Amino acid sequence: MKNALCAAIITACFLASCAWAGAEEKVFAPQDLPRTFTENPDGAKAQYMGKTVQIKGIVVNKGMSRYMTPYVEISESGKVPAPARCVLPYSGMAYWNRSAQLSDFEQGQTVTFSGRVHVIRENLVLLKESKVVE
Repeated sequence: MKNALCAAIITACFLASCAWAGAEEKVFAPQDLPRTFTENPDGAKAQYMGKTVQIKGIVVNKGMSRYMTPYVEISESGKVPAPARCVLPYSGMAYWNRSAQLSDFEQGQTVTFSGRVHVIRENLVLLKESKVVE
C-alpha cells in the first residue's frame, strides 16, 4: 500500500513537471498575446498575468524607460508599432551605466526573450525581468 502510494505521488509529480516544462517551451510571436487579450481580456489576464512566457521577434527599438530600466521592443515584422516591450532586469549597475545592457541588441536582429508578463493590453505586452533565450 505504501509503495503504491509513493509510486502514485512520484508519477503525478513527474507528469506535472513534464506539463510545466512543455508550457514553458511555447514561443509566442509579439502580437499573439495582445491578440489574445483583444479576443478575451479577462481570460488573457487570468492565463498570462504574472506568468513567464517566451516571445520571439525582430528588434525595432531599444532604450531606457522613465524608471531608468533598459528595454527592447520587438515586433514580428521588424516594423513599428512593436507589440512587445521586454524590460531587462536591474543588474546592480549605476543608472547612468545601465544602457550598456542594450549593447548586445541591434535593430533588425531576431531575438527570443523569456520574461514575466507585467502588462497585457490590445496593443502591447510588457515583459519584466526579460532575458535572452539561446
